[in-house]
Amino acid sequence: MMHVFGAAVSFAAMAALVKWAASRLPVFEVVFARSVAGCLMIVPLMVRRRVSFLGRDWGRLLLRGTSGAAAVCLYFFTLSKLPLGTAVMLNFTSPIFSALLATLFLKERPGFFLWVMIWLSFFGLFLLTEARLFSADLYVLCGLASGIFAAIATVAIRSVHHTESPLTIIFYFTFIATVASAFFLPRNFRWPDAREWLALGGIAVTSFYGQLWFTVAFRQAPASLLSPFSYLTPAFSFLLGIFIWQEPMTPFTLLGALIIIFAGSCVSLREAISS
Repeated sequence: MMHVFGAAVSFAAMAALVKWAASRLPVFEVVFARSVAGCLMIVPLMVRRRVSFLGRDWGRLLLRGTSGAAAVCLYFFTLSKLPLGTAVMLNFTSPIFSALLATLFLKERPGFFLWVMIWLSFFGLFLLTEARLFSADLYVLCGLASGIFAAIATVAIRSVHHTESPLTIIFYFTFIATVASAFFLPRNFRWPDAREWLALGGIAVTSFYGQLWFTVAFRQAPASLLSPFSYLTPAFSFLLGIFIWQEPMTPFTLLGALIIIFAGSCVSLREAISS
């Protein structure tokens, strides 16, 4: 349980660091720094363990990599524009979209329960964003799109996790995110100052340990027990937003977040038990 708690704290800290860094540096610069750090960590492990860089099903691996890269870019952009807890919560709608996409690509039958949770989540989103979701607010839509792309990446991972090494899957994501962000890097590039370098380093460290502890937690305990606890990340993010940026939390925002957490936890729990 301590590992999943540590992962949640790490991911919340990463989001807070991204929010601060992306408000001072171009978003693609922050994505590039995070992705390059990921490559530098994963490539030596792959060489040491002689894991294939190309993989077997490169088509689905490319889908995972591109969708994951798009999710990160949109997520980081949303973090720089919206309150911390709201931005993180929008990204954490991915379990709902993942379950919905699985019905299309993995031929899983949704059933009455899933449809109820989906509509309940959208009601929660309406409250969370204070109706801005349905007024085509750009930042809210980008946050929601980050959750959708994260769901696509999740479905792609589920379709290849029996045949591909986890290291290969992670490599595709970090490599594609590095290349994609490097393409936009020359535009408005600004050399980070000392504090910004510390923030970028902190993003790399918290991201690495968040992924590490999350993976260890799911190896040591059943997914059905741990899946709902992943929502500790948005909970900690709301607290960080309140204490660091004095971001207000209205009763509607709180209720919307709780509804999304409830619906997402139910879907994650149901998928973990049935898998």
